[in-house]
Amino acid sequence: MELTRQQVREMVAAINLEIPEADLENVRLRLTTLLTSMEEIERELGAAMDQTEPVPPVYPHDEF
Repeated sequence: MELTRQQVREMVAAINLEIPEADLENVRLRLTTLLTSMEEIERELGAAMDQTEPVPPVYPHDEF
């Protein structure tokens, strides 16, 4: 998946995030790489991805 600079601008605007113009190309390249990798993983795993419960990204901290 190859994103354009305009697509990145639209994505970050959708979540009210501001990225300086000087950083836009770097963000575009990194996001393109991430999404391409995710597509490859989805092709490999296929339906198995839908059979697995997602792991919550945040875990409660134990009190000590």
